[in-house]
This record gives sequence, structure tokens and C-alpha cells, in this order.
Amino acid sequence: MADDSATKDDRPGRPPFIPGTPEEYDAVTADPGSHTVVFENEKVRVVRVNVEPGVRENMHTHKWHSVFIISAFPNINYYLEDGTCIPRSGARREGIPAWIEPEGIHAVENIDTRPFEGIRIELKD
Repeated sequence: MADDSATKDDRPGRPPFIPGTPEEYDAVTADPGSHTVVFENEKVRVVRVNVEPGVRENMHTHKWHSVFIISAFPNINYYLEDGTCIPRSGARREGIPAWIEPEGIHAVENIDTRPFEGIRIELKD
């Protein structure tokens, strides 16, 4: 049986997505340097996420439920729209899929020496 703690969202303070948020906040549009679509159809969008060391993403959202598999999880800061930094719980591990609810405006800053890398599988509603 899989370890449940590893598949739960590791940021209880994660902002919920607010319907009606402008499309320009969509991760792929707002921060194409860190979010690249590798596959998309009418049911799913698969996004490669890569945040290089020292980079802070542009503020963005993820409007769909998703499964996120992080292959490299360095130390990061997670910021809310107002600039508040939310600490991570440490529950998520590299290579273990995590369920993520639709996510409101936020940004990630890589404060480590290695890249943050993962694949986010977004399930279109």
C-alpha cells in the first residue's frame, strides 16, 4: 500500500483557484520560461515544470486538478499573491505522485543550487 502522506498536498495554505481569474495568469501563459506543454488534448494537459536555481517564477495559477510528479525537489520558497511565504511541510518526496487541487495565484522561487523539475498532469474539467 502506498504511503498516503506522500500523495497528499504538502501546502495546506495553498490558495484555491478562483473561477474568473484572468487567463493571462495560467502557468503556461504567465511563466513560459518554467512551464512547457509537452502534451495536450481535450481531457488533459501535461506540463513540464523547470525552475532553475535562483529563479523566482512569475505569479500564476493552475485552474485544473492535477497530479504532480516532482523528479528534483530542491529547497524552494512558495509565495502567495500578496508576497506571503508559505513553508512546505516536507511530506512530498521526489518521484512520488501528489494530488493537487486547482491552485490560485502563487509563485515558486528556487533557493537551491539544483533545478526544480517535474511533470504536472492537469485534468481538464
